[in-house]
Amino acid sequence: LAAPLWIVVTGTAPVQVVSKNELLLVAAGLLVGFGSVIGNGCTSGHGVCGISRGSARSIAATMTFMATAFVTVFVLRHVVGG
Repeated sequence: LAAPLWIVVTGTAPVQVVSKNELLLVAAGLLVGFGSVIGNGCTSGHGVCGISRGSARSIAATMTFMATAFVTVFVLRHVVGG
């Protein structure tokens, strides 16, 4: 939803940079898979399907994802200064 707004405001499309380091990409993929196994699903699955089914586990997982994202943004913007 933000991409069209970005284009209207800045006049340019958002740029996405993907690493060409194959080892880094493989490691990242393995970490995502490992996290999905530990969390019994992915963030999308918990957030969309799990919450709509009323799953207490998915609601708790989604709240944890959101809280972690809030803390990460706060630390990066206000503590680290990024």
